[in-house]
Formats: sequence, structure tokens, C-alpha cells
Amino acid sequence: MQSILIPVIKSITVTNKFPTGNINEDTIKVGSDGEFVYVSYLFFDISSIPSNAVISKAELVLFKTNNFYNDSNKEFIIYPLNDYFSTHTTFNNAPDVSTIIKKSFYPITSKVAVSIDLTKFALLWSINRLNNTGIALFSKDNSILAEFGSSICSDKYLIPFIKIVINYVIAPAKPCGIIDNEAYTKKIQVIGTVAPAAKYEAVVNVGIKRSGSYHTDNYYIVDEYDNSLSYNPLPIDKTYNVAIIPKKKPGDTESIDFYGSYKE
Repeated sequence: MQSILIPVIKSITVTNKFPTGNINEDTIKVGSDGEFVYVSYLFFDISSIPSNAVISKAELVLFKTNNFYNDSNKEFIIYPLNDYFSTHTTFNNAPDVSTIIKKSFYPITSKVAVSIDLTKFALLWSINRLNNTGIALFSKDNSILAEFGSSICSDKYLIPFIKIVINYVIAPAKPCGIIDNEAYTKKIQVIGTVAPAAKYEAVVNVGIKRSGSYHTDNYYIVDEYDNSLSYNPLPIDKTYNVAIIPKKKPGDTESIDFYGSYKE
């Protein structure tokens, strides 16, 4: 098992208070002050992750600079971006977000750091099924404003980072005819319906929690159901074969998730 810490290399805040400008300071702002809305963007360079690595866990760590009290009702949301952002990004020309996946978190606590599980984001980035162009942080609550350290924060202890845990590295392919006793295929049947005139981005994920470990290995397949040219519902009855390497051992526990969203 190996951990890689990846600091944010770009960050910026946009707001309808300055719709044609942006804020590029020591802190990023997320939420609303009751009058104006603030959205922030972060970008992490994940090229340091080995191409043959299997990501077990990815955790975003944000360091707070305000609102140190407990209110678990204040929900904030993270979406991946479809577009890059830059110093020319403003509230009026904000990058599009991807609705294939999102993550909620609740930063209004007495703790100085907030940790958010972004494992599914990192898994999709690593197999190029989701563009690594950054993430958007915002809140639907119009009465709370959170501030965190930015990529250019003068206090290095406040700079956000992602912690990537690599639990297993795929071995080189074996010559034809050699059976790998450390691998097996999990068959997963998906049954459902896709709405008319729609596309659905789906992820099938098998999680194996290894015995005696606090970490879970995730094995996944990403698929798209395209029903955009039909005015009738599209029935789905499909079996996926998910490779599990190394295979499940006595004491390991298994979980299966199917999730996704409609694509605009």
C-alpha cells in the first residue's frame, strides 16, 4: 500500500458580486453571504499516479479559515468540471460541471480540516472516463459562507491536497496459457430502464474490503446507455464482468454499487 499526496496547483473563486472578474487570493470562498453567491474551483495534477496503479481511496483535505462551530445541516457540494478554468474565468463564463457524479460534505464544524471522500472521482479520472479538468465547490444554502486555504496561500499549512491510496498495482500480463490463480471475474447483472430521449452515464463498482485492513479495493466498469434518438423507454438487462485482482480471500467482504446520472 502506498499513499501519494497531491497538492492543489490552481484555485480560483467567482462570484456574482463581480460577475466579470474573479478572486485569486490566499483563501477560496464557497457559499453565500446572504446577498452574493461564491463558487470555487480547484485543480490537481494526478500525473504522479502510476499508470498501472489501482486506486483504493482518494480523500480531499480542505483547511478551514472561518466558521469554527458545529452545524451539520449546512450542505456543500462538489462536482467535477467538464472544462478547464483559468485566471480569465468569471461568474459569467464559468466552466460547465459534469452531473455524472457529485459529493456532499458538511464543513461547518469545529475542526480545522475537512476530509471528503473523492474515491469515485479519482477512479473515473484514472481510466479517462472523466476529464481531470478540476472540481467545483458550492453550496445551495444562501446563508453561510465557508473559506478555505487556496493554491497560492502564503501559509503552506492551509493549501488543499488530495491523498491517494494505492492498495495494489496490476502485475504485467502473463504469457498465453498461464492461469492467474490470484484473479477472478465477478458477474453483475443490471436491470432497469433508461428514459426516452436521454443518455445515462453509469458506473458498476465492486468494493472488496480486505480482511484486517481499513481500506477497500474498488474495481469498476463505466458504461453509457444512449437512448437519445428514441421516444420510448429503453429496457436494460445487461451482465458485466468485473475483473477482481487479487481475488477475494476468506475474511474479505464485498459490496456492489451501481450509480450514475443522466447526461445533458
